[in-house]
Amino acid sequence: MTAAIDPNPNSYARHDLYEERETPLAGIGAFATVAIPSGTRIFCEESFVMLPETAAHLDLHRAVAALPDDKRAEFWALAASSKPSKDVAWVATLRACCDDDASGAFNILVEEYERAWSIFETNRFTCKSLDAAEPSMLGLFPRAARLNHSCAPNVFHRYNPLIRRLTVHALRDIAAGEELLTSYIDICHPTVTRRQLLRHWGFRCCCTACDSPDEEEDSRRKRMEGLFNQVINRERKRVRNEANWTAKDYERSLGVVMKAMGVLEQGGMEETDTLGVICVFGTQLAGKAGRGWEEEAVEWAKRAMEIDRKCLGEDSKEYMRAAELLEAATRQKDLAKL
Repeated sequence: MTAAIDPNPNSYARHDLYEERETPLAGIGAFATVAIPSGTRIFCEESFVMLPETAAHLDLHRAVAALPDDKRAEFWALAASSKPSKDVAWVATLRACCDDDASGAFNILVEEYERAWSIFETNRFTCKSLDAAEPSMLGLFPRAARLNHSCAPNVFHRYNPLIRRLTVHALRDIAAGEELLTSYIDICHPTVTRRQLLRHWGFRCCCTACDSPDEEEDSRRKRMEGLFNQVINRERKRVRNEANWTAKDYERSLGVVMKAMGVLEQGGMEETDTLGVICVFGTQLAGKAGRGWEEEAVEWAKRAMEIDRKCLGEDSKEYMRAAELLEAATRQKDLAKL
C-alpha cells in the first residue's frame, strides 16, 4: 500500500546540492557542488506560468504581466534562443488594442511580446494531465529551466500532476563539479533525428552522444526507436482486437518487449524511464499471456517500480501503477503454484 500523497507539497530546489553558473557555450547551467546519489530529488518546482498548448503571444504576455515583480524579473532573465513564431496574426489583434499614432512604441511592444514568446518556447516544459484524454499544458519552471540538454543525461525531469510540480531526479550517481543535464527530447533516436528535433531550441547538440557519435551506438539507438515503436503499435493493435488476440500474438509481443529491454541495457540505458515503460508493457502482457510468464511478470514489475522510484518518486502515478502491477503479478504467480 502506498502512502497518502500531499497534493500541494512545498516547492523547492536543492541549493545545498547544486549551484548555477555560466557555461562556455550554453549560457547558465546547474552544477553539482557535492556528490548527489542516484534517485535524489533535486527539484520539486511549482510553475510560474501554465498555459494550454493552444495559447498565443497575447495569452503569455498577460500571464507574465500578472506575475509579482520578483517573479516577472526572473522570467525576463531567462534565455531566449528559439526562433520567432511564423504566426503573426496576433500582431493585428495587438494593434487593435493600441494607439494607432504611436507606431514607434508599437514596434517596441511587438519586440517585447516576441521576446517573451521566445523565452517561453525556449524554457517551457510539457505538463501532461492525470486524464490522458485531456490536452497537455505548457509550464514554465525557472529553476529547472537552467538545466541544459544532453542526449546522455544524468538527471530526469517530468511534471507530476498528482502534486502539480515538476520533479527532477538524479539518474545515476553524480560527482561534485558535474553539470546537471536533462534531455529535452526522447533520446531513443539516432543522432540525425535528435538534432532535427533539437532545432526547436535553436542549438546544435554537441553532447558526448552527438559530438563523436559511435556508429554502433547510433545503430543501437535506431534499433531502440524501431523496437519501442513496435511495442507501442502492437499494444494499440491488441487493445483494438483483444477478443481475437491469441497466445501466439502475446508471445510475439513479449518477444519484441524482451528485445527492446536487451537493446536498452546494451546501450547503457537500463536505468532510464524508457525501460520503465517497456517493463510495464511487459508485465501487462505477461499477465494476460497465461501460464508460463508469472516469473517474468513479477521481475518486470519490480524493475518498473525501481526505475519509477528513482526517476519520478513514490508520489508519482507511474510508481503507483507499477506497485499495483507488482501486487497483481505476485498474486497471479502464487495462484499458478496451486
